[in-house]
Amino acid sequence: MKKLLFLCVVLLAAATTLTAIKTGKSIFYSDSYMLRARGVEASYWNPANLAPGKYIDVWLPFVNSGIQVNNNSLDLDTYNYVVSQEYLTEDDKDMIMRKLSHILHGSVSGNMSVFGFTMSNMAFSSSISYDGELSLSKRYMELLLYGNTDSLYVFDKSTTNAKALSYMDLTFGAGNFTIPFLPYGFPEIRAGFSASLLAGIGSADLREFNGYFSSTFDGLTMHQDAVLRSGIGGAGFKSMIGFASSPIENLEVGLTLDNIFGYINWVGVLENQNLHFAADSLYIINLEDDFYTETHESEDIDSFSTELPPELRLAALWSHKRMNFSADYVQGFKNSAVTDPTGRLALGAEVFPAPFLPVHFGIGFGNSNYPWRVSYGIGLKSKTGEFGISVQSYDSLFPGMKSKGLSLGSFVRLWI
Repeated sequence: MKKLLFLCVVLLAAATTLTAIKTGKSIFYSDSYMLRARGVEASYWNPANLAPGKYIDVWLPFVNSGIQVNNNSLDLDTYNYVVSQEYLTEDDKDMIMRKLSHILHGSVSGNMSVFGFTMSNMAFSSSISYDGELSLSKRYMELLLYGNTDSLYVFDKSTTNAKALSYMDLTFGAGNFTIPFLPYGFPEIRAGFSASLLAGIGSADLREFNGYFSSTFDGLTMHQDAVLRSGIGGAGFKSMIGFASSPIENLEVGLTLDNIFGYINWVGVLENQNLHFAADSLYIINLEDDFYTETHESEDIDSFSTELPPELRLAALWSHKRMNFSADYVQGFKNSAVTDPTGRLALGAEVFPAPFLPVHFGIGFGNSNYPWRVSYGIGLKSKTGEFGISVQSYDSLFPGMKSKGLSLGSFVRLWI
């Protein structure tokens, strides 16, 4: 029974943004992509680089996409080991607990193109994004593996949380505007902006969570109360400003501020899901009978808004002949389904063994919630377009049984 519950916890954690995927190709560089984005993608990364081109850049439906699933504690090898055991020894349990962080955190996010095209220094596009995360207290796993070793376990929203968000955007971007009146000899600075109308698909967030598990002479008692707010159908807005400059030859630097005035107001199906679970005096009742009570009530609620907090990104890109290297630092200001207040650094590289064959690498450094990751990608490039695929591994140098998550990315672009 404990093994089954353990597996349920792992699957829940592994199947539930922290960080949002803006476009599929960013996975090729572990999100070190702000100054690399050109054409339609620049609207989502740095609209200052929406420069007039010789051709119209076209973004095809669905094929420009990315998805990532990860957790911060448990790898596939641990999962397979637990499944293969008849029972867990004390050493097995200790091994599992050593792997766990204070909070078991899992996330999933993805992005998929709908359409996109450029006209001179402007771009019009649409995509679908979804993000979700689940956090569980390490003490839940302690209970499942060892039983009650303390007389009282208390759980609250500080260590147990859940949130999800999905929406479609309709985005207009314009860029390559030169900032005037700079001091003599100052490098040229380009600027741009993008604005997105958002159609909310669905939202869910845990508003309240309180629970406890106690062990006394009268028996075992467990109570869990949760309020999950959900919304289907909404409308909103977000915007971005970006700047880029080349202070010296072969080096480009940039800055963006995303999610300016970002929000989605939910007006469709709006509900609070009130959940209650209780089990009392488990020592003295007949376990063949129902020994717990569970209630689930839904109540209609008024419209509410989901905030999309601002996010700052700084980046640098150095290019030389058949290779280039980049560094991106992103800093959120609030915790949300699409942002994290803990800063993150990512590095990317691209080399061309042949002019038509780009090979991509990336590494993203982790934080307390997010494991480090490494990405690999390959593509083909011609005068009429390019395409490529990539894979990203979490907390492991290569995708495999030691990975704590996996990302897949693909892109196809045409120039007409």
